[in-house]
Amino acid sequence: MARRFTDCCAMFERHFIVRGHDVIRHARHYLSGLLGTQRRKNIERIEADVAESDYQGMQQFLSDSPWDHAAVMRQVGEEAERVLGGTGQTALYVDETSFVKKGNASVGVQRQYCGRLGKLENCQVGVFVSLGCKRRTALVDFRLFLPESWVEDSARCTKVKVPEAHRHHRTKTELALEMVVAARARGSTHQWVGGDEVYGNNQAFVGALEDMGEVFLMDVASNLRVWESDPRPQVPADSGQRGRPYRRARASRSGVKAEKIETLTARLFASEARKVAIRDTDKGALCARVWVRNVWVWDGKSTDARRRRLVVREEADGTFKYSLSNAPADTPWERLAYMQAQRFWIERCFQDAKSELGMAQYELRGWTGWHHHIALVCLALLFLLKERSRAKTSVPLLSARDIVELLAVYLPRRPRDETEVLRQIQRRHAARQRDIDNRHRRVRGALRKPSIQKLTK
Repeated sequence: MARRFTDCCAMFERHFIVRGHDVIRHARHYLSGLLGTQRRKNIERIEADVAESDYQGMQQFLSDSPWDHAAVMRQVGEEAERVLGGTGQTALYVDETSFVKKGNASVGVQRQYCGRLGKLENCQVGVFVSLGCKRRTALVDFRLFLPESWVEDSARCTKVKVPEAHRHHRTKTELALEMVVAARARGSTHQWVGGDEVYGNNQAFVGALEDMGEVFLMDVASNLRVWESDPRPQVPADSGQRGRPYRRARASRSGVKAEKIETLTARLFASEARKVAIRDTDKGALCARVWVRNVWVWDGKSTDARRRRLVVREEADGTFKYSLSNAPADTPWERLAYMQAQRFWIERCFQDAKSELGMAQYELRGWTGWHHHIALVCLALLFLLKERSRAKTSVPLLSARDIVELLAVYLPRRPRDETEVLRQIQRRHAARQRDIDNRHRRVRGALRKPSIQKLTK
C-alpha cells in the first residue's frame, strides 16, 4: 500500500513543480498527514506526525505557493472517470458542505445556512460535484461560494488574496452549472445529474441542464407546485383596447390548476405506489414504497411548460422524499427509484473526508490556502477510492478508516519517544507564547492611541 501511495503521488508530481521550484516533498508530506491517524489534521499536527516534514515549508506550500489547484482537480476528475465511468450507473452529484468558523477573517465566511448544523451559523460554504457509481464516489470539482457582502468589500478581498477574476458574486446554482459543463468537457460519462432541494427547486438551473442535453433527477420541496397535465401557456392576443397590452403568459387549459406536490401525493400515493428495490446495502437490497407520475412545471412567465417525472419515496418514518426528473417517459420506476437513492453516497463521501481526512480542520484564512487544502483532500479521497476499488473482491468491507490505519503503519511517521514528544511540546509552547506576545503588543498599541491623538490636538 505504501508503494501505491508513492505511485499516486508520482502521478501528480508535475503540478507541484512551479517556476522552477519543487514543492513535491511538501505535497507528499501533507497528503501523508491527511491520511494519518491524528485526531486533528492541521499543519501543526501533521508536522508532528509525518517524518521529515517541515511546518514552515508546508505552511508556505498551502498558503502562498503558486501551484494550480484547478489543474490538480482536472487530473483527479480524469482519474476518477477511469475508475467509475463508462457504466449505466455513473452519475454526477451536486451538493454543498459548510465549514464552521469563528470570526470574520476567513475567506467567504459569514452568517449563513450551515447544512452541517441545520441552522444559520458563521461558516464558509463550498459547492462540490461528485462522480459516483453504485457505492463508490469521488469529489471531482469544487467552488468556494463567495457571498455578496464579500465581493462588495474590495479591501476584505484583497486581504485574503481573492483573485480579481473571482471578485463577483455567483449563486450556488451558477457555480454548479459551471462544474457540470467542465465535467462534460473533461470527458465525463455520467448518465444523469443529481442534487438536493437547493438545486432541484431552481427551475432556471434544471432548465439549463435540460437545454444542455443532461438528464437529471433532483430533490424538490414538498410545497413546489406542479400541473397534472400540460397547462399550454399562451400570451394573450392584443385585444385592440387602449393601454399597455398584457404580455404575461397564461394557462390556456380551463379547469387545470397547479397543485402542491405534497397535496398530490396525499391524494394518490396510497392507491398507486408500489414496493421496489432502491439501493444495495451490506445486508441486501433496500426496498421502499415508490410512486412515479408525469407532471408539468411552469414558471408562470414562459410560453412553454416542461414535462417532468415526479418520483416520491416513502421513508421508514412515514415521511416522503420528493424528486423531479426529465428522464424519458418510458423510464422504469425501478430505475428512477435507484437514481433517487444514489445521492446518499455523496453524503458518505463528505463524511469520510471530514472524519478521516481533516477536510474541515484547516487553519487557513486565505483564498489560495482554502483551495489548496480542499484539492489535496480530494486527491486523498481519490487514493481511498482506488484502494477500495482494488480490494472490492478480496476485502469488500474495506473502509476509509481501515486504509488510514494501515497507512499509519506503512508510511514514515515520527518516533513517539520522550525526546520527540518534548520537542513537539516545546514547539507548541513557543508558538503559543508568540501569540500571547503579539496580542499584548496589539492591546498596548490600542491603549496608547487615544493619548497620542490627544497630544496632537
